[in-house]
Amino acid sequence: MKIRIVGCHGGVAPGYRTSCYMINDSFLIDAGSAASALAPEKQALIEDIFITHAHIDHIKDICFLVENTFYESRAVINLRSPKETLESIHKFIFNDVIWPDFSKIYVDKDHKKALIKFVPLEQDFKFNELSIKHVRVNHPGCAVGYVIDDGKKQIVFSGDTGPTDELWKEANKCKNLKAVFTEISFPNYMDGLARASGHFTIDQLLKDLEKLENKDIPIYIAHFKPRFFEELMDEYHRLAPQRMHLLHQEDEFDFK
Repeated sequence: MKIRIVGCHGGVAPGYRTSCYMINDSFLIDAGSAASALAPEKQALIEDIFITHAHIDHIKDICFLVENTFYESRAVINLRSPKETLESIHKFIFNDVIWPDFSKIYVDKDHKKALIKFVPLEQDFKFNELSIKHVRVNHPGCAVGYVIDDGKKQIVFSGDTGPTDELWKEANKCKNLKAVFTEISFPNYMDGLARASGHFTIDQLLKDLEKLENKDIPIYIAHFKPRFFEELMDEYHRLAPQRMHLLHQEDEFDFK
């Protein structure tokens, strides 16, 4: 299973790209930096985006991805997430006020092919020889994480979350879990804000990882807030165990 880190930060600043992961060169989990980081010809190949939640840092580049690849032969872009999330994105973003409603803009003469399609997820969804399961996590906006299974191995993406339970229960069911991709957003002294906003500090994450039965699984960390980057880096280097790894833009992994 191949994973490219297109963007992995928890905010926008020069040099910082927000959340976007490319899986097997074929689909995205979130699209916070899909248009900012990918060449137009790469953008044109994207047909499916699995969205963890509707917060702007995870979806903003969907707007520009559609605009950059607006032509008749372009395949429909399927936005995939639980129904509540898709309804929010449709109502508040693609609403012909903030951005055009591309689900009603057709690129073919017969008016049958719109530019985007909202596709609500069902559990145990089969996609490109993968099984993709979404799991509710502890973050505002009906946020979910994803468990991706290719039949031989599994990867867990938490998306944005603070201390949670169901995700770790699903992770513990995995027979050959290869990695967990999760987040740290705030330094430890901002514990109250982290809990209120549904994000981890490093201490919160270390405590929550006690729920993961396999203590050897690599843990990959994203979503550092640019405003607190130096403080977060200091805490990370002092407190992170050896199995924890900090993600960088353009990192690539091939889990076998």
